[in-house]
Amino acid sequence: MNKMLKKSLVALILIACVLPPFLIGGIAMDILVGAITALAAVEIASLEDGKRHYAFAVVIFAAVELMTYTEDVTVSFSISMWLFFLFCCDLASEKMTTDRIAYTFIMSMILMLAWRGVDRICIHGFNGLMMLFVGIACYMCDTGAYFIGSFFGKHKMNPRLSPHKTWEGAIGGYAVAVVCALLWGFLVMIPYAPKTAPAELVVVASFLLPAVAEVGDLAFSAIKRRWGIKDYGSLLPGHGGILDRIDSLLFCLMAFNGLLILWSL
Repeated sequence: MNKMLKKSLVALILIACVLPPFLIGGIAMDILVGAITALAAVEIASLEDGKRHYAFAVVIFAAVELMTYTEDVTVSFSISMWLFFLFCCDLASEKMTTDRIAYTFIMSMILMLAWRGVDRICIHGFNGLMMLFVGIACYMCDTGAYFIGSFFGKHKMNPRLSPHKTWEGAIGGYAVAVVCALLWGFLVMIPYAPKTAPAELVVVASFLLPAVAEVGDLAFSAIKRRWGIKDYGSLLPGHGGILDRIDSLLFCLMAFNGLLILWSL
């Protein structure tokens, strides 16, 4: 099967699986987030040597879940205990390197902050239209960059981190995502949820999130280069692992959560 066709088919299947929880929210969203966290924890635990360390993955999963659903006033305590635990592991076992501890902590923080963004969107009654807004701003940038870069890309963006990304793809993907996010925001989200989607927030997020998505993609590429791996896993044909598919989205959710806090929403 053609590589692009396979990648597109897998993407469509993923959309079909993710879209209902995005729209329904509630327990469906909790199950989706839990499943993604579990798969991501396995990939994080195997970063250093590529082996499946399921016991460590369970610990990572439990820590992310605990920090995600801890109240704001006590979340700093749970984060501190997680960091303390990781360094105890480093001191107790020769197999646990400081690099492994550091990257495990960083990636668990990214997951936790992203899921707290999802929790804020769902718990405060911001409907699925807002989740789709974040998804559109993220993945239209990724999709636009892929296709524009494939056909028009000539100037490499950062060969050290991602040899296939080009400036043409990055700029084109950003522009596509901004336009799509603005259209979704003003034609769909604001008319149906004006109180939870102020026009100023939509504009700022539409211009900010695609840029954040590209930084997130490169950040996860930098981590892969550090460990000398091509993908985080092989679960999704044509896409790699679950972290390869949600890297940009995690950064966008973190950023959008920050915007909601700034707007006191």
